[in-house]
Amino acid sequence: MKKTILIASLLLVGTSLNVLGDGHLAEEQSKGAFTTIMVSAKDTDKYLKSVASNPALFELIGADAGGYCRTVSGQDYPGQVMVWTAFPNVAAALVGGSKYEPSNAPRAMAKLREFKYSSTWAPLKVIARLDPGYERVTRIKVSPANVPALAALLTKVEKEIQEAGHGTYINGLYTAIGGGTQEAGTLTLRNITEDEKTMGAVIDDYFTGASWADTWLQATSLIDEVVSDQFEVCEQFYTAE
Repeated sequence: MKKTILIASLLLVGTSLNVLGDGHLAEEQSKGAFTTIMVSAKDTDKYLKSVASNPALFELIGADAGGYCRTVSGQDYPGQVMVWTAFPNVAAALVGGSKYEPSNAPRAMAKLREFKYSSTWAPLKVIARLDPGYERVTRIKVSPANVPALAALLTKVEKEIQEAGHGTYINGLYTAIGGGTQEAGTLTLRNITEDEKTMGAVIDDYFTGASWADTWLQATSLIDEVVSDQFEVCEQFYTAE
């Protein structure tokens, strides 16, 4: 299920808030926020069906939208799943997160998964629509001074990739707040397409001399280190009325 919502899109990762200190990214902070819960599902399909059939939880925390991302390549552990909830701003995300303690989930839910950790996220680049799909998720380290330039280049290359024939492509850059040791010191870069075929076409285009390749190389030259690289299948299953 894909919904268009004028809030910051998915997904993911953390660096310290000093990347925002010079004010260059202040505008992005008004574009939404979300919370995530990372789990190891014993039966992924059964767990996701259980979560999707419980809209009362999303209503309780005041979420604008909710869904999941299932890691399909480069997993950190078996059954890696992220349940996400979207909010209009960080304040709403923190308030919503305070209303649910994932480590104290009902027994029926707890039996289906092992809770790993939770986090709150803020976007560092505008993304106009919440459109989960097949996503390449890269956790990266970037010098705080280079974050604004990286966000600008990602916006530029997004447009160039779309104009090159990959109209569903979007990307996002995120910082985690309260993500523990798992997210500290990193950002999350998400490259998002509608399905595996489209993602593969974008990658093939790059390797065969895409018109946008130079802009992509300029952007990635600002990355100091790649910490992890994964593919995820994401879906939205809740939208507030």
